[in-house]
Amino acid sequence: MNRFSTLLLTSLLAGSIGACSDDPAPATDSGVPSDTGGGADTGVCTPTPIADPTPNMTSCSAPPVDGGPVPYFQCTTDPICPRGRFMNNAMRPGFRLTYIKITQPAALASAAILSTVNPTLQRGTFLWGLQLDLAANTFRTGGLSPMFTRGSTGVGLMDGQFAFFNNNGPGPMPNRYNPISGPVTVTGDRATTAQVTTTVNIPIFSDEAGTMLLTQLPLDGARISNVHLTADRGCIGGGIAAGGRYTETTSRWLTENNCDQPYGQVDADITVENAKMVSVTIGGNPTPLCNIISGANCMTDPQSGWARQPDTMVNGMPAYHLRANFAAISANIAQ
Repeated sequence: MNRFSTLLLTSLLAGSIGACSDDPAPATDSGVPSDTGGGADTGVCTPTPIADPTPNMTSCSAPPVDGGPVPYFQCTTDPICPRGRFMNNAMRPGFRLTYIKITQPAALASAAILSTVNPTLQRGTFLWGLQLDLAANTFRTGGLSPMFTRGSTGVGLMDGQFAFFNNNGPGPMPNRYNPISGPVTVTGDRATTAQVTTTVNIPIFSDEAGTMLLTQLPLDGARISNVHLTADRGCIGGGIAAGGRYTETTSRWLTENNCDQPYGQVDADITVENAKMVSVTIGGNPTPLCNIISGANCMTDPQSGWARQPDTMVNGMPAYHLRANFAAISANIAQ
């Protein structure tokens, strides 16, 4: 069993055993400082913009590497939108998720689970894309194919050329990872999508080539809201420096601003039936996603005995509601 599989197994066990509490992941997971303010308290919080990406005078060393290219890094002490990002089309921007903070369901909101999922976003084995057409007021979201063309910046993610799955998913159902689409509304600097009634399956692979499926997220009724659109569409949220350096493959991202407003939020439902059909594969041993979410053997145990009960319904079927705040960086996604 490789190091990643071992870490994931430990995390999932911790999540399944320790998530009997309904406490969400600790606030430090988002990297959001508390708002201490300054001067008189007016009762109104003013969001602090992400630092200007202009180079500052901070110096730092390159991140260590164990073979392969040096990840993109930037010397800074402030949250940033990395300078090496792809320059988005303001009316047709694309984004690649870089960090996610799940708050529901409880088992997936544990710090142990998030500390395992987020590295797959940072490494590029979990590729979740969001594309907006602000002229047509439409959106697409779903898994990006791992067979993308890597760029020359860092590990090739920041300037890579991406595409959504398009009837080319592996296995007997080539359309199973196709994206969903629908209307989007922009109010001020925030975008919100319509709720999509169809299911979108977003794969998480354990290798860059996309040959080993770790698991997939079967999301029903997905809706994305509160998406913060900057003028240049560079970042949703911002990368957090650690030790005077932002590093693309390891740095956490802000998913909420200093006023506790999400930079982007996704809501969806995972039905019990879909969770039974999805496995989380660890070292060759598949475990039903339903077991992890419910805290029981949902394949054999009566639902009344599950540690964590479904909290919603989808077309008459019991389901778990998923809510997550996210951060993302501009991405070159084929139209």
